[in-house]
Amino acid sequence: MTTESAAKPITHKFDKFQTLATEKGAVRAVAEKMLDLPAQINPPILGSRTRIWKQDPSVTELKLPRTVYVHTEVNDGPSDSQIRIKGVVPVPADVNRDFLPDPAANVEAFDAVHTYTVVRQVLTFYQRVLKKKLNWQWSQDNGEQAINVYPHAGETANAFYSREEKALKFFYFTPFKDSNLTSKVFTCRSLDIVAHETGHAILDSLKPEWILWDAPAQTGALHESFGDLTSIFLILSQLDLVEYIVAETKADLHQKNILAELAEEFGLAFNLRNGLRNADNNLKLSKVTPEVHDLSQVFTGGVFDTLADLFTSRRDPYVQDSAEVLYQTGKYLGEVVLRAIIESPNTNASFADVANAMIRIAQTDGNHDCAKFVQNNFEFREVLGPKAFGTHIDLSNFGMYPSRRCACGTMQHPQYRPKAAHLNGTNTDGMNGQDTISVGEQRSTGERRSSTSI
Repeated sequence: MTTESAAKPITHKFDKFQTLATEKGAVRAVAEKMLDLPAQINPPILGSRTRIWKQDPSVTELKLPRTVYVHTEVNDGPSDSQIRIKGVVPVPADVNRDFLPDPAANVEAFDAVHTYTVVRQVLTFYQRVLKKKLNWQWSQDNGEQAINVYPHAGETANAFYSREEKALKFFYFTPFKDSNLTSKVFTCRSLDIVAHETGHAILDSLKPEWILWDAPAQTGALHESFGDLTSIFLILSQLDLVEYIVAETKADLHQKNILAELAEEFGLAFNLRNGLRNADNNLKLSKVTPEVHDLSQVFTGGVFDTLADLFTSRRDPYVQDSAEVLYQTGKYLGEVVLRAIIESPNTNASFADVANAMIRIAQTDGNHDCAKFVQNNFEFREVLGPKAFGTHIDLSNFGMYPSRRCACGTMQHPQYRPKAAHLNGTNTDGMNGQDTISVGEQRSTGERRSSTSI
């Protein structure tokens, strides 16, 4: 056999592989064709390595930053078809198509890479649940348009998602003098904050009416809660963080931990010692105000308790590693929450709508323990059951909307106010609609809570 004739079958197989890669994607093509590829052909190296803060830089015990793997194609910027970094000098890939800048030597480049990566991780997590590519809210009928992500959007204590600007914007600010923080706080460096704001953008693509100011208080609170839950589910998708949390808490999620405490560095900037907010709380509907951030903590707490209960009940360290159980539990509960939101009404959705959908989904999946924990925890929160607390009065027809005083910059942004003349944007607490963060005082109620939000 000549060299030329021997090369033909190899070339033919490679052509078939290329066709499969075009049809199904390179990752699936490699998985399906590895045994068929001859030794002379190496499978393609896919994706890129990047470096991120896996928690806020203030969480020093984690020895950050760390290198992670993005399985999809990443272009210079970094950017891809769904995400584009803006407002900073574009970061080029190195010769291996990786993005590994030193955070000390090139702060701006590192912030760009970190922010892009966290947005990509959130998007990938939810797209795996949806089993399809997600279109941003403005891409529904106009073809695919990327979201613009600004790691250094300006100087103020803020971060927000803007539908009109098709953007996520992360700002930086100088902390209080007595906060013990000596340098500026960059919100883009917080995995929690980036995940939270990306959660707003994703939910807006699925339920565009939920973000509007004339939505009922619980609907707005679901938006705020989804941002916090997105951070929790993203952390639980990081295998090294899951292992750390299990060790940190001795497998008791009600112990102090990085999962429940969100945006630690931002909280420290305002002298809050348990993060900007704490998902591990005991709040009930009758104990909170209709302000959407205050209210959101009830729903977040109910989901967090369900996570803790489900993890505890499924643990058997003699059979399976606890970190593996927590990873699987977080993945499943994140899927249930997203599927329940999709099943909930497009307008005027309540906590009970989503909680009941979670119960139905878990039962259909055969996870009756999960359904029972959701029922128990949301009965305790006065969302379901005979002691369910009545919803707050809706005054939107009179131009009075649920307060968003302590909600994040996204929920306070004036672009989501109704444009109708008879709805003049009056807020129940006199908010003027400026897109700034409201920093409230921590309450000494005996509950595990914080009223400060981003």
